[in-house]
Amino acid sequence: MEHSSLLTSVLLFLLAAVIFVPLGKRLGAGPILSYLAAGIILGPGGMALVSDPAAVLHFAELGVVLMLFVLGLELNPSKLWELRSAIFGLGSGQLLLSWAAIGGLAWGFGLPVEAALVVGAALSLSSTAFAVQLMNEHRLLTTPLGRDAFGVLLLQDLAVIPMLLLTAYLAPNSAQIEHHTVPWYWTSLALIGFVLVGKYLLPRMLRLVASSGVREVLTAFALLLVMGSAELMEWLGLSAGMGAFLAGIMLANSSYRHQLETDIEPFKGLLLGLFFMAVGMSMDLKLFLTDPLVILGILISMLLIKTIVLMLLGRIRHHKWRPSIALGLILAEGGEFAFVLLSQAQISGILGDKIAQILVLAIGLSMAITPLLFTLFRATKAKVVDTRLPDTINVTESEVVIAGFGRVGQITGRILASSGVPFVALDKDASHVDVIRKYGGEVYFGDARRLDMLMSAGIARSRLLLLAVDSVEDSIEIAQQVKMHFPHVNIIARARDRNHAYRLMSLGVTDIFRETLGSALGASEKVLQGLGLSQVQASQRVKIFADHDKKLFIESVAHQHDLAALVDLSNRGKAELESLMRGDKENVS
Repeated sequence: MEHSSLLTSVLLFLLAAVIFVPLGKRLGAGPILSYLAAGIILGPGGMALVSDPAAVLHFAELGVVLMLFVLGLELNPSKLWELRSAIFGLGSGQLLLSWAAIGGLAWGFGLPVEAALVVGAALSLSSTAFAVQLMNEHRLLTTPLGRDAFGVLLLQDLAVIPMLLLTAYLAPNSAQIEHHTVPWYWTSLALIGFVLVGKYLLPRMLRLVASSGVREVLTAFALLLVMGSAELMEWLGLSAGMGAFLAGIMLANSSYRHQLETDIEPFKGLLLGLFFMAVGMSMDLKLFLTDPLVILGILISMLLIKTIVLMLLGRIRHHKWRPSIALGLILAEGGEFAFVLLSQAQISGILGDKIAQILVLAIGLSMAITPLLFTLFRATKAKVVDTRLPDTINVTESEVVIAGFGRVGQITGRILASSGVPFVALDKDASHVDVIRKYGGEVYFGDARRLDMLMSAGIARSRLLLLAVDSVEDSIEIAQQVKMHFPHVNIIARARDRNHAYRLMSLGVTDIFRETLGSALGASEKVLQGLGLSQVQASQRVKIFADHDKKLFIESVAHQHDLAALVDLSNRGKAELESLMRGDKENVS
C-alpha cells in the first residue's frame, strides 16, 4: 500500500511539472511561479491530493543541496575568496539590519521579546533556491550584482545554525528541543579533514571511478559525494547545503567538473521543482479569509524592509540605484530555512500555532510575488532614446552602401577600402559609431530604414547594398524600401537563419549569405584535413556540401510553410548528399 501511495505521488508531481511549466511559459510566467501554482492546487488548500506537504518539503530540500553543489563547482577557492567582502560585509550587514528592523516591528506590535527575536531572524533570511533561479532566468548570476547576492545567501546559510541554537535557548522549556552538538575541536578537525580529503584524495577517487568507463557509476559517485558531504555537515551541526557547496568547491578545478555538473543537473532540476511545489502546498490560502490584513501587513513589511536595507547597502557597495533596488528585490522573499526556524519555535512554545501558520503563508506568498515584482521592475527600465541628429553625409560617389557596420560590415569595408572601392557605411548605434571612429573607421550615424538617409548615402547612384544589420525586422524593412524605390540596386544580405533568408528571398533578394555558414564550412574543412584528407580532397568535399546545401535551400523556399514537405525534402537531400560524397570518394580512389 505504501509503495502504491509513493508511486501515485511521484506520478502526480511529474504530471504537474509537465502540465504547469509549459502552460506557465505560454502565459508569460517563469518556472518558479508555475511550480508554486501546481503546489497550491495539489496541496491541502487546493484539491488536497497531497496531505503531508511538510514531508515533501523535507525531501525536496535535496534539490537545494544539489543546487549548492553545482554552484560550488562554478567557484574555485580563489573566486570564493574574492566574495569575502560580499559574504562578511554585505551579508552580515543585511542580516543584522533586517533582523533588528523586523524583530523590532514584531515587538512593537505586541509579540514577546523572545518571539520577536525568532520572527526577526526567520524573516530576515532569503531563499537560496528562489534567488538563484531568479538570477539564472535573468542572466544575472555571473554579474557583480549576482555575486553580491550570492555572498549574502552564503552568509545567511552560515547563520542558520546559530539561529537554531538561539531558538533552543529562548524556549520556555529548552529540554523539549533536542539538538545534537559536537565539541568545537571535533568540528574543526572534521573540517580540516574534509578539505584535505577533497584536495588530495578526491581527485584520485574520481579518476579511479571514471576509469571504469561506466557512466552511471560516475553519476552514483557524484550523488554519494553530495549526500555524504551534506550528512557530514549536518552531523557537525552545520548546514547540509554548506557541505554540498564546499564539496563542489573542492572539485571546481577538476577535469571532471563539467561531467559531474551534467550528471547532477537532471536530479537538481526535478528536485528543485518539487521543492517549489512543496512550498506551494504549505501555503494555507484559507487564512486569507480570516486574517487578510495581518498577512498583507507582514508580507509588505518584510518585502519593504529587506529591499530598503539591501538597496542602501548596495549603494554603499557602489552599485547604482537601479542595481541596488534589484539586489533588494532579488533577496526580499522569505527563505526555506525560515520554515525550519518557525517550526522549532512552534514546537518549543515561543510562537503560537496560528501566528506560525500566518508567517508561513506570508513567506510562501513572498516567494510567489518576488519573481513578479522583479520582472515588473526590470520592465520599468526606460529605453535610452538617442536624441542625436543623423550625420550629414558629404560623399560625391559611392559604389556600395553598407547598412550595419558591425563585424560583417567592418570586414567588408576594410576590404573595399584597401581595394580602392568607395563606399558609405551607416549604423544606427551612436555609441558604436563613436568607438569605430576612435579606431579610424569611416562610418556615419544614421538609420538605414529611413529613405532620406539612404538617399543621403547615395543609394540612387550605388551599384550594391550590403545589408548587414543585426535586427531581422530592420533587415526586412530596409530590403523592402530599396526594392521599392531603387530596384536597380543589387542587394547582398546577411541572414541570421533559414527563416530570415526565406523572408528576404520572398522580397526578391537572391544574394544571401547565412552568417555562420562560411565559418562552419571553413571549420569542417580543417576537421577533414585533421582526419587525414589532403587539402584538395577536403576542399572538394566542403564544396560539394555547400553547392548541395544551396540547391536544397532554393528548393525549400517554395515549401517554407509546409513542415511535411520540408521533412521529406530534407530526407531526400541527405540521401543525395551521401550519394554525391560516395561518388567523390570513388573518383579520388
